[in-house]
Amino acid sequence: MLNIGREKMPVCGGHGIPRRSFLTAGAAGMVGLSLPGVLGMEARGAVNDRGPRIKNCITLFLVGSPGHLDTWDMKPDAPAEVRGKFKPIQTNVAGVQICEHFPLMARMMNKVAMVRSLHYRTGSTHENGQRWMMTGYDFGADNVKPHLGSVVSRAFGPKSELPPNVILPGPIGNTGAGPLHGQTAGHLGSAHEPFFLNADPARADFRVGDLEVPAGQSASRLDARRQLLGQLDEIQRRTETRSTQMHDSSYERAFRLLTSQSAKDAFNLGRETDRLRDRYGRNTFGQSCLMARRLVEGGVRFVTVNHFDTVFGLSCWDMHADGGGLNNTYLDYERMLCPQFDMAFTALIEDLQQRGLLEETVVAVISEFGRTPRLNGRGGRDHYPDAWTNFLVGGNIRGGVVVGSTDRIGARPHNDPIEPPQMLASILHGMGIDLGNTFIPGPGDRPVRLIEAEPIRQLFA
Repeated sequence: MLNIGREKMPVCGGHGIPRRSFLTAGAAGMVGLSLPGVLGMEARGAVNDRGPRIKNCITLFLVGSPGHLDTWDMKPDAPAEVRGKFKPIQTNVAGVQICEHFPLMARMMNKVAMVRSLHYRTGSTHENGQRWMMTGYDFGADNVKPHLGSVVSRAFGPKSELPPNVILPGPIGNTGAGPLHGQTAGHLGSAHEPFFLNADPARADFRVGDLEVPAGQSASRLDARRQLLGQLDEIQRRTETRSTQMHDSSYERAFRLLTSQSAKDAFNLGRETDRLRDRYGRNTFGQSCLMARRLVEGGVRFVTVNHFDTVFGLSCWDMHADGGGLNNTYLDYERMLCPQFDMAFTALIEDLQQRGLLEETVVAVISEFGRTPRLNGRGGRDHYPDAWTNFLVGGNIRGGVVVGSTDRIGARPHNDPIEPPQMLASILHGMGIDLGNTFIPGPGDRPVRLIEAEPIRQLFA
């Protein structure tokens, strides 16, 4: 089975590829406009293959959300029930302090652009924050908005045999309030769904089974099926009035992955040295960050690494300290979460820079919200979308800057309040995308901007 987004594409001996599945998955990913409409969009500035070369993006999504007062917006002079248990340390940027458990990050703060005044007001579930930070919108089931990587995929298409939008190691699952996490292509169709790895790259027996030709099916037989699909496409073009010439078939993507050695190599962490793999950390998050670098190097435009796929029954950033399924505490932060992030994040930045890829790649560290300024009665912190910190590195982003601040207890933005769509607009701007002149088809084929927001001006020179 081949995972293209959340759909499983059968590639099995004896039955070929169902035409109905092709029509369902393929037609959903069509351009969505008539050919004259597409040409008209291009004339108005929509990006095409002849347009400027854009940069890449790696997004590290911290599922569960770190407490901002315990990590990147510490308040050492606040009352004890606010400031928490950790101490701040000085970074290599004068006047900027972060948590003592990020010593490696402190040494490269001159590369980081920190936004300390994020906020929104539509709810406090993980899913509210996931939707905001994955799409730039909050929405319901009747108006699903596309993941930012799907937007980039639709606007720019693939640049290699690899999918343009990949999510590692798998999709977000149960975080408490329903399935709308913002990690689908929405109205853009299945051709722009993320490719989910659905495997743990830290396992000794790790392999991407979807990239193997099924047992008993030779490469020549697979090629024959590809030719048959091409003949069916030609029949469709002759008999349908709606143009399919601009169509990027999900099946073509599947064949490219199955038959491309370079695509398979991009997922092969065995090509990396043990020393580098150790530097990232021999855990799911660390090895996913390493794979993200390999995928960008191999031609993926947008990679998202989910740090956890749930908040229940495991050590994660969701530090309610409830004594049950959400029993994360300061010890989890100190012993596992902060060191794990510190290693993987700094290894990724160093690795990208050493390979000459940092200026070509925006690294965005984002989360759903902050956590309550005052500790709860159990010594934990609960959900808090009124203020929190995220940050960006690379691309066109200025390093060593801090945008916005919160009040003395981290309860509200004190200056420069920033909303999630501005953060996503900044990611796209950092990738070199002209937001004022780049459009994609919206619902009903109406051309729409990639994001309805302007970048944060302080992040750019």
